[in-house]
Amino acid sequence: MAEPCMAHGSVQQGTAFMSAHILVVDDEPGIREMLTTWLVSAGYRCTAVSDATEAITAMQERPADVALVDLALPGKDGVWLARELRELQRDTALIMVTGLQRFDAAVEGMRIGVLDYLLKPFTRRQLLEAVYRADEWRLSAVRIREEQARLQREIDRRSEALTEAFQELEYAHAGALESLLVTLNTRNPEACAHAKRVAKMAVALAQALAVNDADLMEIERGALLHDIGKVAMPDALIHKPGPLTEDEIAIIRTHAQIGHDIVAVVPSLKEPARIVLYSHESWDGTGYPTGLTGDDIPLGSRITAVVDTFDALTWGRVYRDPVSYARAAAELVRCSGTQFDPLVVHAWLRVAEQFQPAAA
Repeated sequence: MAEPCMAHGSVQQGTAFMSAHILVVDDEPGIREMLTTWLVSAGYRCTAVSDATEAITAMQERPADVALVDLALPGKDGVWLARELRELQRDTALIMVTGLQRFDAAVEGMRIGVLDYLLKPFTRRQLLEAVYRADEWRLSAVRIREEQARLQREIDRRSEALTEAFQELEYAHAGALESLLVTLNTRNPEACAHAKRVAKMAVALAQALAVNDADLMEIERGALLHDIGKVAMPDALIHKPGPLTEDEIAIIRTHAQIGHDIVAVVPSLKEPARIVLYSHESWDGTGYPTGLTGDDIPLGSRITAVVDTFDALTWGRVYRDPVSYARAAAELVRCSGTQFDPLVVHAWLRVAEQFQPAAA
């Protein structure tokens, strides 16, 4: 049976206010009593149980912030329990308590997401430091998830507004799309200028590759709209000075799918929508969102990828100064065969000189 242990007060360690709920799982009554006594004296709230079954019941009744799990439990062991607890409550911080140094358990624990190991015997200070670190991790994870949810709500709201704007589009020729882009990019006029440059360069490159006039028009519109999904991205991410975090990169990368879904609502823009969707794929399959390879990537997307990168390099970004034409060309050559279609890069080098910025 679970043994609830409530602290009558709270104390501080460092700057964190300690009132987290700790689940203690150990089959030895003396160990359970010692751990809960130490934790309650430090201001934590505790629930103590003796095995995996009781732990799962306790977690279902009252989710814990941190779980101290003994590795050697009767019946289902601590690794099994840690896996189940992670499924029940993804934000619970897991600490494994053990008297054995088992490499296999450590590896599996890392895979599950066990944050720390306490090797018996350990001191009160070691216990409290481990619990403090674990709860800090939990609080950070919760904050990150809440921020991601807030960003996603903003993206959804903006995506809906963009979709409505495209549904009201009367004409889908390049001029009409440019006018719409100007309207949609009032907060970021450089994005509109970038889109126009990319479209112009894409047409020149497609002509160098002997693309027919009908496909040329589709490529022009697709290149013009290649970053339309970024209009749905929160300003804090688009204009962030410096590199993005992994989570922020994952959010930004959704712009390709979002852009496709927005553009595809216009029946005459189905092919440009495909170009938008795949314009960040890589020749070797390491791109996004689907990991297409080689010729499976639409030619319009392969063209857009090359000229988009060239423009980004030669015009710079908020976190990076522009580079010279020669350095941009060298970068395209370096990534030829991995990020870019080698034939498209070769064709671009024949026509790129005319687009060299005057200051380069």
